[in-house]
Formats: sequence, C-alpha cells, structure tokens
Amino acid sequence: MIFALVLVATPGIVFAQSPQITILTDKQSYVTGDTISISGTISSLGSSNNAVLQVFNPFNVLVQIGTINLAPDGTFSKTIKAAGESWASDGSYQIKVLYVSTPILATATANVNFKAVQSTPSQSQTTQPPSASQPPPSQPTQNTQNPPQVPDDQTSIEQQIQQRIALANKLKQQIENTATVQIPSWVKDTAQKWHDGMVDNAGFSKDIQYMITSGLVKVSGQVTPSSTFEHIPSWQKKVAEWWSQGLISDYDYVNSIQYLLDKKVIK
Repeated sequence: MIFALVLVATPGIVFAQSPQITILTDKQSYVTGDTISISGTISSLGSSNNAVLQVFNPFNVLVQIGTINLAPDGTFSKTIKAAGESWASDGSYQIKVLYVSTPILATATANVNFKAVQSTPSQSQTTQPPSASQPPPSQPTQNTQNPPQVPDDQTSIEQQIQQRIALANKLKQQIENTATVQIPSWVKDTAQKWHDGMVDNAGFSKDIQYMITSGLVKVSGQVTPSSTFEHIPSWQKKVAEWWSQGLISDYDYVNSIQYLLDKKVIK
C-alpha cells in the first residue's frame, strides 16, 4: 500500500503559479533497520533540478538532511535507512521536502510512525549446554526460589525514556541558544558569498567558527572554534542561500550545521 500526503506551504510569498509537492512512502510504519522508500512529484519546476530532504524526530530535532535529484518531469525518488542513533526514539517522524527556485518556494511534509527495536540473542546463543561432569538436574523442590527477573521490554522502556529526556534537553538548549543569541548580519553575508563562489570553504568556516564560539552549535572531540573546514557538502550551499534570503529560519539553518557537525560530515 502506498501512502501519500500533499501539502503546499508558501507563507508570505505570492507566485504566478504555485507548485504542488506530492510525497509518497511505501509504508506508514517502520521499525529499526527498515529502508524507507520515498517518491513523489513537484509540479511547475523552476531552474533548479534538486530539492532538499529533511527528517525530524518526534522532538522536532533534525536527524537527517540531504538532496533529492529531480527528473525533468518533476518526479523524484529517495531511500533512507531507519537506523543508528538518529532513530532511537519511538513516535512520529516528519519527512519534509523543500523546493526553492526563485521566486518559487514550496514545502511538503509527510509523517511516518517508527518503533525502535533491539536485537536479542537467540535462545541457542544464550542457553549453555550442561557440563559433561555434572549430572542432569534433579526435579526442583518447592523451596527453590529464583530472583525476580526484569523483563526485557521494561529495560527497553527505561532506555527509551532516558533517550527521550536527552533529546528533549538538547532541543530545549538549541531553542534557548537560538532565542538569546543574535546572529550578526555578516554571517548571512558570508553564507551568500559562499554560495555565489566569492568565498571558499576556508572563508565560510568563519561562519561555523562563530556559531561554535557563540554556543549556537555544540562540538566535541578535535573540533575547536579555530578549526578550518575544507570539506563541506556542496548541497549545503543551497541551504545557505535560502537562509541568506530569509526563506528558512535561523533555527533551521543552525540545526543543519549542527547536524553536519554531529555526523562529522564537515571536517
């Protein structure tokens, strides 16, 4: 069965012809390890032949981002893997497709249900054969008492609660940082120049360095506020352009940088 959702969101912008985005998923519900097949159509294409795919977890934290290549007729297809730390919480995940080709702006979202499952060792692996030097066990007596065992599902629930708390705290911190720290205009200016080819990756690193020193993004390990990032995916330039033009929010843009740092995509 194919599930579809069509949404067009163009707040505050008037177009001669508003495009429509159709998003299709092969299923409505997934578990850990599943492959999510995404397809759809964008009508009324402009000059751009690609769109951005974003995935948000139940706490509205960006957990995956990438580009989608569009066919001349506007159709597209993409597969993503529901695995890893990004897919650690049960709930509704939002799949978002964003298409921008000035002056065209269109977004569409689709929600899928996800349940994190943990692999358990098989009985043959956990059950040890009796030693040849030991006699077969006798019939148990009525006085034999076994300590209570914690069900596996209970342990899983406790882990999920801890994961949800950690993600909720991370989101809260991101929101607080975004609300209290003003992003200078030169940061957007550098992002636009980077997209236009007037600034190289080393020059654009100043934007990321500022986000690190101001606390907008968090880093760990060998990344420092003085790090120069030579390897940055080209599709991030499109995101930088949209942000510099005010088409996406500060939070969305900073979250995309945080994602690239967390996944060690930029270095």
